[in-house]
Amino acid sequence: MAITGDITKNSIVNRFKELVTDVANASIVRGTNSKPFTEMPDARYGGTTAGDSINITGASISGNTITASTIRSVLQTEAAKYTNIRKQRAILNVTGPGGNTGSRPTAGVVSDSTNIAYLDTGNRAALGSISSTGVTTGDTIDDATLETYLGRIATAYNSIRNSTVTDQIDVCHASCHSSCHGSRGRR
Repeated sequence: MAITGDITKNSIVNRFKELVTDVANASIVRGTNSKPFTEMPDARYGGTTAGDSINITGASISGNTITASTIRSVLQTEAAKYTNIRKQRAILNVTGPGGNTGSRPTAGVVSDSTNIAYLDTGNRAALGSISSTGVTTGDTIDDATLETYLGRIATAYNSIRNSTVTDQIDVCHASCHSSCHGSRGRR
């Protein structure tokens, strides 16, 4: 629900949560508790499909007077923390010649899918330049101006959420890897 009436520190944070945090946490399919295939390392993920909690409160906006620079700093820093919740293309590629009776008898890509994932923090991205029109030093910020600015932050986050990180995992052609390769020396 849009901010209307008096602007308070808590109303700013609550509206940010609705537009960014809640969107980031919606529809996460992959995380440490839900991987696209068992071979995908847990370390590729930064959390579960439950998502991330908001890290700011009204108290994060310091000072007795709400200023444009404080709002920009607090909200854009917080939004950047969600940029690792985004699309992941997960590819499972079986290497080797295949043609055996192991667990992966066919070589090549056996799984290729894309879903929203809570990736590790190494997959965070820069939000880019977010227009500060209406929320610069000296501006008197009203509810409509603030709502527009929060929408620009949400748009910047959503652009990153909809960009894709590709993780390809290569595995040997069979679960009997050591015994299969070890038997070659006896032939």
